[in-house]
Amino acid sequence: MNNTVLNLTGVDDATRLERLNAGFASLTEGNALELIGDASLATLLEPFQASNWGKFDWLPLENGPARWRVAVRRVPGGRIRRISEFMGFDHERCDALYAEMENAAQAGELETTRQRFAAFQVAMTHHFDMEEKRFFPAFEQTTGMTQGPTMVMRMEHRQMLGVIGQMGQAVASGDVSGVTRSASTLMVLMRQHNIKEEQMLYPMGDMHLGDVQPLLKAMQAV
Repeated sequence: MNNTVLNLTGVDDATRLERLNAGFASLTEGNALELIGDASLATLLEPFQASNWGKFDWLPLENGPARWRVAVRRVPGGRIRRISEFMGFDHERCDALYAEMENAAQAGELETTRQRFAAFQVAMTHHFDMEEKRFFPAFEQTTGMTQGPTMVMRMEHRQMLGVIGQMGQAVASGDVSGVTRSASTLMVLMRQHNIKEEQMLYPMGDMHLGDVQPLLKAMQAV
């Protein structure tokens, strides 16, 4: 995914939306605009969804406190997706960020490892939040299954966040080899977790939740 940077720092709301729409219109499929600004970037999402729903992914890259960054990726085909496709893509994105971080750590590149870890941590936290704050509650309310797959997924999230925390400590102390050791453990957990979601939970969501577009919009806005 190639990013075109759009710095919106200090720009008023109407002009920011105008620039976002113009920049997005020029994007080719699979590429993204990287928006730079402050926490108020989030206010662009709702009006942008209103005119472009189904055409884009809204991908947090950096969540302050000094700077906020979001990638707005043009979805190939520009079609409405189901939970399996929407969340399956996010799995792929997190996996790609993990690989970039691991490669930097294996090469002993501390500063690059720090940057890659920060991006990976933001992506994973966002992914878990989309599930735990929006998808899981909707699934449980509709199916009545509160002690089933979503409970297991939450437990596995806690496991992965624990390992990510260990990696963060290693990054902070400059221990690149510690990042590599924790990363290998995390990869096993991620693979097993993703298989369960992609082969069971996401298809079950598509089957039971009916029109999932309002849910996906809410998940994107987390």
